[in-house]
Amino acid sequence: MIFILSAVVNILVIKLTMELMKKIKNKQRATLKNFILSVFYYAACFFLFIFLVNNVLIELITHGRPNITRKEFDYLLVGSLIVGVACGCRVWLFTKIDERNENK
Repeated sequence: MIFILSAVVNILVIKLTMELMKKIKNKQRATLKNFILSVFYYAACFFLFIFLVNNVLIELITHGRPNITRKEFDYLLVGSLIVGVACGCRVWLFTKIDERNENK
């Protein structure tokens, strides 16, 4: 049940962040909103990708069943948040650099 709920939440988060990222791309401003949306977008994408690859595909091939435990879910959530923050910082930093170069 936790798996289904988390998958639905992640799909909704990805859909909302993609729509908001399109609006932000047109503005190209380095704001806190841009940073937070980038963090959520990249964290959700990384979470879904690694969850499908690691916990479903690889575990299915090696052990014959997917490994969906609370411990694995927590590790994956922490890892995806770290990647989300790193990618969000990168997007925000490059947007800030572009904004500065535009003003010169």
